[in-house]
Amino acid sequence: MANSTLSNAKAAKKDEFYTQFYDIEAEMEAYLDYNPDVFRGKTVLLPCDDPEWSNFTKYFAQNFEELGLKKLISTSYAPDSKTYKDGTQLSLFETQSPKFDKDKTKTHGKIFVLTED
Repeated sequence: MANSTLSNAKAAKKDEFYTQFYDIEAEMEAYLDYNPDVFRGKTVLLPCDDPEWSNFTKYFAQNFEELGLKKLISTSYAPDSKTYKDGTQLSLFETQSPKFDKDKTKTHGKIFVLTED
């Protein structure tokens, strides 16, 4: 079966798939080849599983100045809002922050905003 991995994931209710950084980079290069200013002065909104681990967030943050972005906003759902419950992996920066609240981490989503490199 050609899509056995997807079928198995669907049956197991584990449908978290991550786009590789290389694939994002290749696709974005196609946009930039067509129009180098396609992102210039724009705000990019990225809904993702976790802004800290998202390859899309990583790509746009690393290329913020080169793309000429005005703003990058990356958001996530709260872990408790998902039907499929899988453990969350928190970063050291998050858990060591004075604003860290263990209970809110489960019930609130995350947001990452970048307005300058």
